[in-house]
Amino acid sequence: MLPAHARRTRSKSLPKRERKCRVLVLSSPKGGTGKTTFTQNLLPLIASEGLNVVGVDFDPQGTLTKWARRREQTAAKRRDVQTFDILPANINDWGKVLEAIRDYDLALIDMLPSVDHCIAEVHGICGEADLIMVTTGATMSDLDSTGPWIEQLLNLGFNVTTCMNRANRRETFFEAARAQLNRLGPLCPVEVRHLSDAHAYSIDGLAAVDRSKSKARSDFAAVWDYLRREMKVEVQGE
Repeated sequence: MLPAHARRTRSKSLPKRERKCRVLVLSSPKGGTGKTTFTQNLLPLIASEGLNVVGVDFDPQGTLTKWARRREQTAAKRRDVQTFDILPANINDWGKVLEAIRDYDLALIDMLPSVDHCIAEVHGICGEADLIMVTTGATMSDLDSTGPWIEQLLNLGFNVTTCMNRANRRETFFEAARAQLNRLGPLCPVEVRHLSDAHAYSIDGLAAVDRSKSKARSDFAAVWDYLRREMKVEVQGE
């Protein structure tokens, strides 16, 4: 594990063009949209392709960090479990975080469940991201909160895409929700379905992508294929 940073910083980060590490921010204006679940599934996928990836946990509850500790215990018993660094951090220290991750190939940043109290800091790190992915459910209540957030990020000139989570194509509102999100801006062409095994293995620090027979595995793999193209990430052997 990398150490957490405890003090506020005013230091400026390296420009994106001078930084080796690609930065993906997983963001939403509220909790419960799947940011951490996406992070937990994307990290093993990326590591399995030979990329040096790090997860940054800005959530004060430390859900990603606790999951990673359980994963370390499981990995000590199973050689097939992919491992990677996790950096628990305070959003106030986002400048130091960018310095700490500069030598990785890719960093996944799991943002806080609420952003209202630290909007300047959130905008700061979003401005340094190669891509921001807003995760959202497919209900009207979800869109009422995520829609304005997506618009705000786009109006600030950030590189933003949206991915639907817990989606059910048979629900009446699904197509309307997808159409509304598509009108707002870039939208991931695949969605993560409403499947229980997307987070069923967290007790052991595992994810759906760690199980070859998991139904959710293909959803997250398809999302990663999309993100990789959007961020122009080169995988070893390609």
